[in-house]
Amino acid sequence: LLLNKINKIMNKKIKNKNITFLGVTFKPGTDDMRESSSLKMIPALARKGAHISYYEPTGKKKEFQSKNINFFENIKDACKSADLIIIHTEWNEFKQLNFKKLVGKKNFKIYDLRNLYSKKKMAKDKIKYFGVGR
Repeated sequence: LLLNKINKIMNKKIKNKNITFLGVTFKPGTDDMRESSSLKMIPALARKGAHISYYEPTGKKKEFQSKNINFFENIKDACKSADLIIIHTEWNEFKQLNFKKLVGKKNFKIYDLRNLYSKKKMAKDKIKYFGVGR
């Protein structure tokens, strides 16, 4: 279901796109990967030819060792040149980001799986924003 939504957001153009995940764990405050939707999403997107970057406060995950999947030690490097940013886990450090500064290009999208941001604020900032269930 989430992959269908990502496909739609990206106009079915996933191959060679830079997709960044902010958080990959099941929930904030833990390094627990059990039941995390990122375990299915990231490999599926990589198989479709996407270049996956991720930043996770608890560090690199052994579950994501593939040539198309890269861990970054900080948010800025992970988000640089992203076509799509997926906010996967609601860590506090993801709640006040300046996405325009982080990404460094105009045409990118945000898919917020935790609804951390206001749709109105994103529209005001001219960012293409999609929240779950909105």
